[in-house]
Amino acid sequence: MPDVDEQVSETRAARRARRDAMLRQAPRLPEMATVPRPVVVVATLVWCALLVVAVRIDPVVVAAVLAWAGLVLAWGWPRLLGSSSRFGSSLAIGVAGVLAPVASVLPDGEPDLALVPAALAIGLGLMFGHQIVRRDGRPRLTESIGVTSFGLALAALGATWLPVTLGTRPAALAVAAFVGLGVSALADLAVGIQRLRAWLLPLAMVLGASGALVAAAVVGEPGPAAAALTGLLVAAVSHALRRMLSVLPPVTAVRGQLASAAAGILVPGVVAYGVALALVG
Repeated sequence: MPDVDEQVSETRAARRARRDAMLRQAPRLPEMATVPRPVVVVATLVWCALLVVAVRIDPVVVAAVLAWAGLVLAWGWPRLLGSSSRFGSSLAIGVAGVLAPVASVLPDGEPDLALVPAALAIGLGLMFGHQIVRRDGRPRLTESIGVTSFGLALAALGATWLPVTLGTRPAALAVAAFVGLGVSALADLAVGIQRLRAWLLPLAMVLGASGALVAAAVVGEPGPAAAALTGLLVAAVSHALRRMLSVLPPVTAVRGQLASAAAGILVPGVVAYGVALALVG
């Protein structure tokens, strides 16, 4: 006959198994993830509108807008992800967030990613240097480095938007991508509608592809296939990142929402760059 401890253990295991089975059948999101965040949507729309205008002006202006997004990311990212060394994380991400796009247009204003690794290396140096000089015992050191590294990666990925602005056809693709990205953010407002909650990603992708197609039709380039694919992919990547961040408690604050919007703007750059290389040249 099993002893009391074994019975309790089996009972807890069975209860855990039933709970896991119920969650698989009807997944439950934290309540904060089911609340619309208009600040995220508005910030995304504003950044996308500014970037569309910047693309039509000059890559240097695009770099300035991306640097601004990098600074906002540095301001809110460590708090959003709960870094134990917020000042050091913000410093490293902010420096890399500015240097990466600026280095991409140096020295002649022509977009080139050759110096982006140097900007990222400076950010990494600041990250580890700050950890060395900390005097608080370095609590949650691994978590702090992970948060900062994630932010540095986002800053570096944001710079990949710049090569897409070089040339008439790639610039048109960038315009379509930014329009699709901005339109797709509207899907976030439907998170409060329970019946649509499971379909937010497909909805964002459809909105992204539709917005990109409309932009391409207005500009005259790129072709429908390239525009739709770009809008669909950048919308999917950006929306997935924002939804991942929506379960974090600090996202209820304006700072967290702005950081989420900035991250959603920066990360799809590599997707647009890949599509431009494959379909536009």
